[in-house]
Amino acid sequence: MEVAELVLKYMQALAWPTVTVGVVWALRNHIQQAFARMTRLETPAGSIEFATDAREMRREAEGLAEPQGAQQEDSATDGNARLGVFQEAWDVADASPIGAVISAWLVLEEIARTTLQLKDAMPQSRYRREAPPLMTELIPALEGIGLSSRGVSIFNDLRRLRNQAVHGEAVTPAAARDFVETCRYVAREVYGLR
Repeated sequence: MEVAELVLKYMQALAWPTVTVGVVWALRNHIQQAFARMTRLETPAGSIEFATDAREMRREAEGLAEPQGAQQEDSATDGNARLGVFQEAWDVADASPIGAVISAWLVLEEIARTTLQLKDAMPQSRYRREAPPLMTELIPALEGIGLSSRGVSIFNDLRRLRNQAVHGEAVTPAAARDFVETCRYVAREVYGLR
């Protein structure tokens, strides 16, 4: 009689976990789809909003036209034809995703400044006389020399994401790589303005 009671207690104790596992298993496809649709999830480790924005921005930037001279300029500055000057930012993404975001942003900013200087279109800073102009001043100047409205929009989105990363937003290595790729696409269009 004691053995039967012991078996019964074990069955009662294992009933709910077994049912829970069965329900999760049966609904696994629906659960995966729900996680894929999430745009923001607050956890102690951070949020996934940055990753979603970076992924969507990369998809949008893939449609930017590649100018004729962009591939030559991109590959001439570094041995890797695909990533060019963004290779270092790409490589550091696993070890320091925020470092990758900052590095890619600095490369893109330098490309923008150099392009504006080459076109003799560098704006004067409205805020500080002897300081270089801010990116909020450079982006409209790039538009003035021919950067597409889509390129301007993506450039502004990159600036917003970069600020989020610098001010504490959680950044995954995959999101950092999406950011680097987007910077590379925008840089190609900026190269085409030279």
